[in-house]
Amino acid sequence: MSAFGIARVLHEGRPVLSVTRGDKVHLLRDLLGDGAPATFEQALADWDPLLDSVAAALDTEAAVGSSVPAASAEFLPPAVDRPAIWCAGANYTDHVAEMGNPDFEKRAFHFLSPSTVLSGHGAVVNRPEGVARLDWEIELAAVIGRAARRVSMEDALSCVAGYTIANDVSVRDEGRLRHPIFGIDWTATKNADGCTPLGPSVVPARFVPEPGDLGLTLAVNGQVRQDSRTSLMIVDLAEQIAALSQYVTLQAGDLVLTGTPAGTAAGHGGAYLSDGDVMTATITGLGTLENTIA
Repeated sequence: MSAFGIARVLHEGRPVLSVTRGDKVHLLRDLLGDGAPATFEQALADWDPLLDSVAAALDTEAAVGSSVPAASAEFLPPAVDRPAIWCAGANYTDHVAEMGNPDFEKRAFHFLSPSTVLSGHGAVVNRPEGVARLDWEIELAAVIGRAARRVSMEDALSCVAGYTIANDVSVRDEGRLRHPIFGIDWTATKNADGCTPLGPSVVPARFVPEPGDLGLTLAVNGQVRQDSRTSLMIVDLAEQIAALSQYVTLQAGDLVLTGTPAGTAAGHGGAYLSDGDVMTATITGLGTLENTIA
């Protein structure tokens, strides 16, 4: 079975589910007919049978003539409506080293972002007003496929429907980094509208057998800034899901962003993002997420 992804695109002014394979995009309803799910919520509710149906349809005449080039599609974030977005902080050995913190405790830490941070593949990421230092952060994102409460590490990955790419574009301006009492100001530094591009599609977990050993690269204007592997996570994905689920019930469609590796502007004292810069984030088997700063 050839790998494919489930995406959302804008078609005739409306968001619709689609299937990405190679450089083509197929509208899901063209492949499956009127019974195709209309939303990610509906898709996740019947995920495995849906994937089987898509795989079968892609190998039939239903796929002939129903596709458009991915380059001409307008992608939306591949997500449910208003997901909870759990973001891991300082979770790669190489990243904590570049940030000057070589001694670390192996302990899951997440902050929560609102759904308004999301934008899609190809979207323009607007610089928050008054921000001078804007940084990139490629991350592997897991999409929860079913409710998960107090799951074990051994069962945690069975709760994942699929994987996609996130770029946690972050504010580094000194005046916004810390609150004088409460420490890091996560709202000011991480939660600006549209500053977490996601996509281009959700690749089903059946096509990603080793999420703990994927290559990640992020380039700015063609120059590679981050080049690492998910094997360098301090707390791996299974541990993250298990830890989160001890306190909260993860719901179908929730997103777990697993942290970023070395190569950030903040870690190297280099140039931050300028307006017009193009960020290209690639993860093995998940495609490429591209966005422009404005």
